[in-house]
Amino acid sequence: MQDGRPEHSGQLESENVISSFYWKKGAQSNQGSRKEQQDDYGMVLGTYKGKQTLLAVLADGMGGMKNGAQFSWITVEYLMKHFQEALDTGLPPFSILLSLAYGANNEAYKIYDEEKPGGTTLIAGMFVEDRFYMLSVGDSRIYLFRKHKTEKKYVPLQLNREHVLGPSLDERAWMGKISFEDAKDNMYRDSLISGIGSEKIRRIDLTLNPIRLLTGDKVVFMSDGIYRSLSEEEMAKDLELTPDKASDELVRHVLEKKMPHQDNMSVIVVERISS
Repeated sequence: MQDGRPEHSGQLESENVISSFYWKKGAQSNQGSRKEQQDDYGMVLGTYKGKQTLLAVLADGMGGMKNGAQFSWITVEYLMKHFQEALDTGLPPFSILLSLAYGANNEAYKIYDEEKPGGTTLIAGMFVEDRFYMLSVGDSRIYLFRKHKTEKKYVPLQLNREHVLGPSLDERAWMGKISFEDAKDNMYRDSLISGIGSEKIRRIDLTLNPIRLLTGDKVVFMSDGIYRSLSEEEMAKDLELTPDKASDELVRHVLEKKMPHQDNMSVIVVERISS
């Protein structure tokens, strides 16, 4: 049981190695200084066209809104519960991820309350051997950390965008509709403009073609409680460790900073290992 909530369908236990042939994994979560843990995550295995397939999913309930924890739990539960069913369709991976996201949104919208709106972010990744596909809605992040050939250290590449108001304000500034100062100083720059749990999903990031993973690559899923507290350089140092230890250290280093109003934090680390 996670923070008083029931386990998800097909939830992988932390002590189980996903597959000695393809991946190692680690995950960690912490409530921070918030009154409630509104993050949720899970991993589940499936079979896609005869190949072992892993789904990693993380949801971050919209802070300060009603039922954030419930929205995130419903979202993660839907993706995990219906993963194999979606794989069995034989559709391309991007279509599978899209169908799961829209299905989760329909399920979450059942508890939507116009007077007290809520919702959650969603990031999900599908691993098929050395191929990776991703989907994101909201402001959680997916990173690829790859070892630099000459410097022999992990270098981060953010794979998705945050769906927040800031880029739209910057675009309006470049069009001359508002000043750059007004865009930069707008108090709503970090406000979400897309999420799960509304009548429709306004924006989605999606990979149509796979990202080819190299041996030693680490794909990291994180809520904003992690990346708003740690620099990419700090993350890269922790990712020198195995995925289970790296996820623990990322959360520990956030907590060590003792930042006021520390947000919930969750992280999943999946490493590609040689087959």
